[in-house]
Amino acid sequence: MCARDRRVLGPSSRIARPEVAVDAHSLLLSATLIVAGALILPLLFRGWPLWGRAAWNIVALVVLTILLPRIFGSPVLPHFHVGPANVRFWEQLVDAGWWTIAARSAVGVARLVVMLETRSRETRFMSDLIAGAVYISTALVVVNFVFGVPIGGLLATSGVLAIILGLALQSTLSDVFSGIAVGIEKPYRTGDLLWVEGGVEGHVVQVNWRSTHIATGQNNIAIVPNSVMAKARLVNYTLRTTARRETITVRLDPGASPEDCMAALVAAVAASRMPLDTPAAGVSAVGLQGDGATYEISFSVASSDKLGAARTELFALVQRHLRHAGIGLAVAGQATVPRLPVPTPAELLQQSNLFGMIPDSQRNLLAEKLVEIRLGIGNTLIRQHDKPEALFLVASGTVEITSDTPGLSHVLHRMSPGGSLGAIGLITGAPYVATATALTPVRAYRLDGPAIAEAIRTSPGLATALEELALRSQAAIAEDLASHQDGELARPELFLTRMRSFLHRLSSDTPRRSA
Repeated sequence: MCARDRRVLGPSSRIARPEVAVDAHSLLLSATLIVAGALILPLLFRGWPLWGRAAWNIVALVVLTILLPRIFGSPVLPHFHVGPANVRFWEQLVDAGWWTIAARSAVGVARLVVMLETRSRETRFMSDLIAGAVYISTALVVVNFVFGVPIGGLLATSGVLAIILGLALQSTLSDVFSGIAVGIEKPYRTGDLLWVEGGVEGHVVQVNWRSTHIATGQNNIAIVPNSVMAKARLVNYTLRTTARRETITVRLDPGASPEDCMAALVAAVAASRMPLDTPAAGVSAVGLQGDGATYEISFSVASSDKLGAARTELFALVQRHLRHAGIGLAVAGQATVPRLPVPTPAELLQQSNLFGMIPDSQRNLLAEKLVEIRLGIGNTLIRQHDKPEALFLVASGTVEITSDTPGLSHVLHRMSPGGSLGAIGLITGAPYVATATALTPVRAYRLDGPAIAEAIRTSPGLATALEELALRSQAAIAEDLASHQDGELARPELFLTRMRSFLHRLSSDTPRRSA
């Protein structure tokens, strides 16, 4: 006799009254039908919504909780009848059904709460884990409390097995549960541009339970375990904003003046059109060693797609400004590097798009007529609507060319060292349609029209060279056209006509000047 069977048979209990037996059996049959309906109907009607299944289980649980105490007492601590074995087993099955329905009700409510927050795959997996834990616990309770089978040995054995499996699958389980944590927190999604500590950077193409797949810029797929992703520092460039902040490092000659280095780098940044104005790009000195001084240029772009083009533009401009400033790059392990020569006026003419095609002798003749000028920030080289009087060569710094309309100023171009400005207006005589303003301290060379006339008088072959220049360099004058109306000048025959008129005017002015 089970210890929980507290009913003791006496003389009066050996023969049960027929009406009492019928009532007990009818209640037991009703409870059996309710248990069967609660367990079977959700399997037959799989189209029920989650809340419908949870409500059905809760209703069945409430009805059974009210009904079962009239049969064998509390379902938690039952007192089964000491009658026939089949009746006792029947009652045990009904009590086990009550525990199963209670477990399904708890799982349904928990899953409903979790699913209302989010419908992600990771959330469903977590709800499945919770359901599994609840069902396993319920099974152990039924075996121990309903059927009276000791489970101490089973728990001890299962604990040892769990330890063995945990040690054997430690790495895999770590990846899986890290994937669950990453999926719930969602620091990144498929398609995000992600940087992972260790140098991995690219777009996330897949996130599964064990690893994250990242397409790198080298057209490779980096497979990073989720346990590493959970521990590593991450930078999500896509989250909240598409703007990208980047830093490039430049190591310069330690013997160069820090002021000159900063001025050249600031001018290079000012000449770049790719970075965003807000937040503004910045230059800072971050390190000094015996073999070089380290500078960082920080800038932002509108999206990661423009980052490569912005880097290329900045590096090209940095190289150009440093070369014209006579500043060399640092060489690892060398405290002294050869000083770069600052380009002479003749070399500036040679490097310019406009005058690089004429012979050296004629170019040197023009270089002798160049006059050095210096401008502070905000000073103008040429002004819109002014009459052209000279052409200019930029030796250092950055010049911004803008076209002003009522209430609006439009940036046409930003000129770096080596660029020429004003030659087209000087040749055609047309007023400037743009303004050139110094964005940084600028050093430039000025060449007036009378100086060109004097050079032609000294060497008449210069006129022929300039006329040939008009024939060959239509593409080369594109930068200078930014400060002039380009409708007619885009036609070579009209530009050549104006060039000849300009040379004829200079030639006619030369005898009068010499007289």
